Amino acid sequence: MKKSALAFGLVTLSLAALTTSPVLARDPFAGGYEGTDSVCAKNVSCSFEIDPVAGGKSYTAVFEAEQQGRSPDGLITRKTLCKVTAQLTREGKRLKGAFPDGQPIEITQAGAATVAVSKSSTRPCGVPFSISGKYENIMDY
Repeated sequence: MKKSALAFGLVTLSLAALTTSPVLARDPFAGGYEGTDSVCAKNVSCSFEIDPVAGGKSYTAVFEAEQQGRSPDGLITRKTLCKVTAQLTREGKRLKGAFPDGQPIEITQAGAATVAVSKSSTRPCGVPFSISGKYENIMDY
């Protein structure tokens, strides 16, 4: 009786450890990220959704920029300035690729829940601002 109770306790403890530490099994790039204050332009919020494809060897990264403002009645308004998808390939601890118009992009890990984005162009989707900077995780996939 004591042996089965001990075995049950060990199994329960093992399952609890697995369910309370999903970060261990999580892809380090997959998720939704929002740009910090220094990214994009004033009153523009930038975000990325990064999804792994083919077991984490390639990724799809959807970039979106929204302009924030206030309507005459004081309500917060949001207008999508652009939304574009980049195809990326994992090269070690970085993701490299390009947007459909050929503009290169590179994403690296910059902390436990942060990625750094760098891109040579300052006109994503034809909008005149840079998307380079740090993005913080807001949603795990």
